[in-house]
Amino acid sequence: MAEERMINVQSLWHLALIIALALSPSAARAQSETVKLGDLAAISNAAVYIAVEKGFFKEQGVVTDITNFASAAKQVPALVAGELEVSVGSATAGLFNAVAQQAPFRIVADKGQARQGYGFSLLTVRKDLVDSGQVKSFRDLKGKKIAILAKGNIQHYLVGKMAEEVGLTINDVELTFLNAASQVTAFETKAIDAAYAVEPWAARFAERGVAVPFRTPDQVKGLGPVQVGVIIYSGKFINERRPVAQRWMNAYLKAAEVFHKNGTKDPEIAAILEKYTKVPAKVIQTAISPYQDPSGKLLVENLADQAEWFTKNGMQQKISIDNALDLSFLK
Repeated sequence: MAEERMINVQSLWHLALIIALALSPSAARAQSETVKLGDLAAISNAAVYIAVEKGFFKEQGVVTDITNFASAAKQVPALVAGELEVSVGSATAGLFNAVAQQAPFRIVADKGQARQGYGFSLLTVRKDLVDSGQVKSFRDLKGKKIAILAKGNIQHYLVGKMAEEVGLTINDVELTFLNAASQVTAFETKAIDAAYAVEPWAARFAERGVAVPFRTPDQVKGLGPVQVGVIIYSGKFINERRPVAQRWMNAYLKAAEVFHKNGTKDPEIAAILEKYTKVPAKVIQTAISPYQDPSGKLLVENLADQAEWFTKNGMQQKISIDNALDLSFLK
């Protein structure tokens, strides 16, 4: 009997050791799960890049597979199909329309806010138009060509808000859709008069001498802080891979705290951003930083205003903003 008890005790110790090893960080790393992410090269994606480069995803047993897109709007079909599990971009009319039609993906966390001192998402105007005095206020852009990334995105909303502030509408300007790199060339050839940019592209325009910062969201009367960037999870990721989705968020929020504390002036962060945006670190260090909420908290009221504006301008169906959110990962 004593010998049998000894065998049972040894078996329990072996079982406990197996469980401990299975739960260890090294075991988690050995069983790394790949997460497919749709990216837009921007400073507000810093927390994602930091989590990759500093090994925060690896600590959580996650590998983030990054694919670049021209705009957040172009990621929506891939999210619907489950080809992407995470999207880093902005809320869009297309996203809200898909939610209205019962698409299961959701906005899950903050990725960058524009507020006083953090005007990283801003209107830029061609330098010669400003220097000559032809453009002194947004009203002077009536009838002129303004580049944004895509129809129905956050830039569309913000240009509209700036137009409304001076008694115009979004239809009083001519919008053209260009990716950020193409906007540099368009400014150089004077094919556009203005562009709504997200850093580090505004800093890049200034460095090239083609355009200058003109107006930031916090300068628009009555607008308040704006939820520019968001993290979006696909329905498949939320429902079928929830433990992985939580681990991904844990790593992301750890990196968000680092970025919130150090910002773009930090040499290590600037170097990481250079790697992913292809904009020189010295330019990134002159760029306006986004406000990054270290806990991932969203500006829900502003997201509701964005959805209402898209509806009012005929770009989407009316929705309740709560149907587009899942805040359960922000623990």
